[in-house]
Amino acid sequence: MVTSIQIAHSKPIRLSPYMLDANRPISLRSETLFQSGTSWDGTVCNSYPDGMPELSLLKITVPPNTELPWHDHPMPCAAYVLEGEITIEKPTGEKKMFGKGQGFLEVVETVHRGVTGAMPVELIVFYAGAKDMALVRARTIEPDAVSS
Repeated sequence: MVTSIQIAHSKPIRLSPYMLDANRPISLRSETLFQSGTSWDGTVCNSYPDGMPELSLLKITVPPNTELPWHDHPMPCAAYVLEGEITIEKPTGEKKMFGKGQGFLEVVETVHRGVTGAMPVELIVFYAGAKDMALVRARTIEPDAVSS
């Protein structure tokens, strides 16, 4: 038998009876930080990689005034900004800024980079990959291929 309880400001969560104790009330709080099937540039994320799933959760700190190298991700990944602001841009010039408390789905198999301003940026990034799959792949972009 599974029981369902309602948590403040969230969808019902189903609990097994062994988790329920009549002598101790359950008081949980759940907050969805980010949920989407569409990346920051509007591209629909339509699949996961083949293979044995391997999920990774990283806390990443990017120094101020940093242009990360051009790269891509071979799997869906979502980021949540804990501190600072970061602009994600593609070589085409398309870009979007994210600040503290904002989450976003990264583009998959699309070249991009992150650029920080005067403050460091602290991110939590969740990667939905497969065993032995690289989380990030470096990509070379010809200087004349980058739009400003």
